[in-house]
Amino acid sequence: MKLKYTLSLLFATLLFSLNAQIRYGFKTGLNFANISGPSETDANGKELETWSNVTGFHIGATFAYGFTDNYSVRAEVLYSKRGAKYIYDGASYRVFPFETSPALTYGNSRYLININNSHIDIPLSFVGRWGDFEISAGGYVGFLIGSVGDGSLIYNNATTYPLGNPVTNAENGSRDLVFNLNHNYRKDEPRGAEEGQEVVVKVDSRNFEMPKTLGAYYDYPEDKGNLYNALDYGFVGGISYYLSNSLYISARLQYGLADITNNDADLSKGEIDASLPLQEALIYRNDTDKNFVIQASVGFSF
Repeated sequence: MKLKYTLSLLFATLLFSLNAQIRYGFKTGLNFANISGPSETDANGKELETWSNVTGFHIGATFAYGFTDNYSVRAEVLYSKRGAKYIYDGASYRVFPFETSPALTYGNSRYLININNSHIDIPLSFVGRWGDFEISAGGYVGFLIGSVGDGSLIYNNATTYPLGNPVTNAENGSRDLVFNLNHNYRKDEPRGAEEGQEVVVKVDSRNFEMPKTLGAYYDYPEDKGNLYNALDYGFVGGISYYLSNSLYISARLQYGLADITNNDADLSKGEIDASLPLQEALIYRNDTDKNFVIQASVGFSF
């Protein structure tokens, strides 16, 4: 019985000692995010895709355990929004899936998509503090919990293959086909789109009714899975300045190492194998796209 009480007392003392060395905190701030990866190219080698920065945010809790007055390890649990502004501009194709026989067309596409991916991030960093300055470095793992995009698509100057007839808006004769994009990369279905307004397209002698607003996988004849992978991971490193004993500002680089796109679902917008039946002619890209984020934060440590 005495041993039981002695062990209980030692365990309680250890927990109190550990708790006394743990500092809890809270942080929030902005994400200046981008996605990096290889671009599709046209026949002349010109790059057709560009990625540019978007601004998101992060918010969450921090937990630090101090080994000494200068060195500690810190874990964080953050809700973090990141992504990129994606543009595709150049030679492209479009398959119109008539029930009797699909029609292949070639033209130019301009996609503009604002991509916003929401993650639960868990960074783990080793920290050194000297005076008011703190330097940290480590790694992170992120779990995708939401993935959406919105924007527009213009498909123009297209001709049918192999006849070479112009593809037009059947209602006004324009060669510019204009669509809205409303993407939910985790929920949309193949051929999915919003019901409502339509664009009637004249393809050779036939009319094809397309939704005005297209889902993420409208051009997919079958389910290929989600475009963006659920797991992200990489390195983190940053610097902080303490305005008081508890209040600080910080800047941190988050460099992704994981391929965030599913190669089975990364549909090429510029290439198609016209030698195959159109149901089998689509090409999916085997490349690597990574997250890149600069974080600016303000935090409070208890």
